[in-house]
Amino acid sequence: MQAEGVVPGIGTLQQRASIAIYASYAVIGVFALALVCEVLELAGVIDPFGDPDSAVLMVYAAIMLSTTLAFVVSIILVAMWIHRAHANLHEAGLPGLQTSPGWAVGWYFVPIANLFKPFQAMRELWHESHQTADSFTSDAPGTLTLWWGLWVIGNILANVSFRLGTLGDGSNLQPILILDIGSSVCVIGAAWQLVQIITAITAAQRDTLAASAIFE
Repeated sequence: MQAEGVVPGIGTLQQRASIAIYASYAVIGVFALALVCEVLELAGVIDPFGDPDSAVLMVYAAIMLSTTLAFVVSIILVAMWIHRAHANLHEAGLPGLQTSPGWAVGWYFVPIANLFKPFQAMRELWHESHQTADSFTSDAPGTLTLWWGLWVIGNILANVSFRLGTLGDGSNLQPILILDIGSSVCVIGAAWQLVQIITAITAAQRDTLAASAIFE
């Protein structure tokens, strides 16, 4: 019964991995365009208060809208991959797992806990998928640490930028732009690292969990 659950689960994981990776690349692409626009705005080349019907501002608005859309869609698709990857660990009957598939996704939406619990869950996912040392307490690979650091910093910068944007009369536009540029750089870096993580974990589960299930 275990083999019948794990092997199809690996197939589903590979499908979700491909979709999540494409979504991550889309995030990298649209945020790179947004970064260029933000730099041009900071340099004074783009005037956000100019003619709203101008082609430049219309393209700028479309790019910024695309960043939001790509970001939301990628979160959903990556969450589906995370859930399936953790489910595979449980279906394989691995002992001592600390994180359920539901909470592996749910922790991202719990204030305060979302600063460290998702990282712990991903670290466990990495180590258990690769069948390495104690998954919950062992040091995380550099890729995971860099991904999570960029993700947290990028979100903090975006949050501070948003709060500044709700204050004043627009005279604080320059610091807001600098924060936005920093946030875009972090999002691009985090998305790139996430692609490496998704690829590595999916391959590890294919090579370890699926093989173990077949020969049991």
